[in-house]
Amino acid sequence: MVSIADSFTLTIDTEYVEEVSVPAQHRYFFTYTITLTNPLSQSVNLSNIQLLLTDGDGTVSELNNPFQDNDYLISSQQDFCYSNDIITHSPLSIVQGKIELQLNASELVVITIEPFRLVTPNLLH
Repeated sequence: MVSIADSFTLTIDTEYVEEVSVPAQHRYFFTYTITLTNPLSQSVNLSNIQLLLTDGDGTVSELNNPFQDNDYLISSQQDFCYSNDIITHSPLSIVQGKIELQLNASELVVITIEPFRLVTPNLLH
């Protein structure tokens, strides 16, 4: 049986921005976009996005969450895109987390954001 959470499509795009990165000072600038598609025949409220960054040295930090305490309506059959940028201290970092959607007054759906990499070009083969 497929859960409601599994019916949502989640895609993540990342980009290393070399022009503003300063590797000699351990400053690596990345952008990322998370796109969530609502496949349901009803709108849902995005109530929370929680993202954790694990930097290359193992330091874990929570990323800024502009949706906490602010619902955002995602219409039926529509995409929701969230883009952000971040400066890390390592050429390789991992981001993971969750998205919480409110279907109705009593039903919360949690979408897992599987770990994804923020990595400079040519670091991994």
